[in-house]
Amino acid sequence: MISNLDYYKAFFYVATYSSFSDAARALYISQSAVSQTIRKLEEELSTTLFVRNGQRIVLTPSGELLFARVKTAFNEFQKAEIEIQNFESIAQNNISVGITETSLRYGFFDCLEKFKNRHPDVHLSISGNTTPEMVSFLRDGKIDFALMIISDSLAARFQDLKMRRCFRIQDIFIASSKMDIDFDREYDLKDLLSYPTISVSQISNFRENIDTFFQENGLLFQPTYILENMTQVLNFTKRKFGIGVLPYAYAKDDIKKGTIRIVNTKPIPKRTVYLVSLKDKALSRMGLELYNEFKDLSRMV
Repeated sequence: MISNLDYYKAFFYVATYSSFSDAARALYISQSAVSQTIRKLEEELSTTLFVRNGQRIVLTPSGELLFARVKTAFNEFQKAEIEIQNFESIAQNNISVGITETSLRYGFFDCLEKFKNRHPDVHLSISGNTTPEMVSFLRDGKIDFALMIISDSLAARFQDLKMRRCFRIQDIFIASSKMDIDFDREYDLKDLLSYPTISVSQISNFRENIDTFFQENGLLFQPTYILENMTQVLNFTKRKFGIGVLPYAYAKDDIKKGTIRIVNTKPIPKRTVYLVSLKDKALSRMGLELYNEFKDLSRMV
């Protein structure tokens, strides 16, 4: 096996041009360097590859045999280069973004619309899952970056992730305005739990934050109704099934209408919306542009 593939490259160009000088110009090296390379290749193969025929350089039978193989190899190299370039072009125009359900409520579509207006041909894959699932998707390479909500206490756990703060959100307790509750009173958390409560399942960053909040106050949060998503929590609350807990963004329209009211109690610790990506993975040019678009979310909230 020849140790230096540059020998074959020089051979390919000399055989293609039938000229040492033309091969040297194509390779941007001196003619003497080409001649020395061919001589070394012939020594390693123990054969003669070229002979002079008047003013021309022609291949010997051994040279013809080698050229047929080398030409095929170089054609495959060129095909591979084209395929890689095409692949990179496709990759540049395909972006996978993860986003939690709640993050959709905070300017996501406005940022996405601006980006798509500039780049209508870019293909976007949007995955909507919980924060733990998003972290798993990032580590498995299934998404390029994610927009997700994490409590400050949890953020320190993700040492392998690059996390950029966007803005902070407030979770609140709410009840139907028709429910028999004193909305002017500030409820103790223990008194709050005397009412039926409504929340999402424990497999979420949101619930982990709520559960921790109650635990730090010496209480155990066990919702009467455990639902799949925040929209269901809002609807159950509006129908007077109990006191719901969810991010303010879900309830703000109904609060303005007066159908839902905030139940006053000790504030739940705020959570932070982060742009998250892997520290050791570079984003494509289009991916980075969309990432930077989302960095401006704080101005839109």
